[in-house]
Amino acid sequence: MNERIKDIRRQGKAARGQKELIKHLSGERLTLKQAVNAHCYDCMGFYADGKHDCAMPKCPLHPFMFYNRNRMKQTNRTISNAHMEKMRAARQKESLLLL
Repeated sequence: MNERIKDIRRQGKAARGQKELIKHLSGERLTLKQAVNAHCYDCMGFYADGKHDCAMPKCPLHPFMFYNRNRMKQTNRTISNAHMEKMRAARQKESLLLL
């Protein structure tokens, strides 16, 4: 077994990214989200001092870090009334053309 994997299992906290980092070190493929979690886990020293935000806003992955309270989440975008009216008119026009 890889020495690094042994270190992770011996010293690392069970936190987001641990399984993903071990999976990566074992040569398996990761999704983008898994890779971000694995990187944060590795960068934070296996969260040895606790699961918290790294407070490194200059890191390009910081907005996606799992323990970042302000991490980017999918939000529902609000659509203006004018845009909704345009969409309705286009649908009505399309339905009239099909008749």
